Amino acid sequence: KINKVVVLGSGIMGSRIACHFANIGVEVLLLDIAPKELSAEEQAKGLALTHPAVKNRIVNTALQTAIKTNPSPIYSQHVLAKITTGNFEDDMPKIANYDWIIEVVVENLGIKQK
Repeated sequence: KINKVVVLGSGIMGSRIACHFANIGVEVLLLDIAPKELSAEEQAKGLALTHPAVKNRIVNTALQTAIKTNPSPIYSQHVLAKITTGNFEDDMPKIANYDWIIEVVVENLGIKQK
């Protein structure tokens, strides 16, 4: 039985796949790259590239964008508790504890080989 899923890549497909698994009660770890540059807002707040909010900006923004689409890929707000976000740099070791890994990163062979 599949109880825990990792989705590698939080773009349009990845974020929605994560939502659909959460809808059926599956625990999801949604991962994406960490940004290489600070946004203007992050600079104004004095954050560094190592700050967790910065490192997870891409994945968190993608998930929030998915949730706000119409129709939303989530059936109920409470299922969002099933989705944990993270980044490849910090959270890849966690995937060993999951039942299924789904890779949906951008179609770029160099990225997929890393």
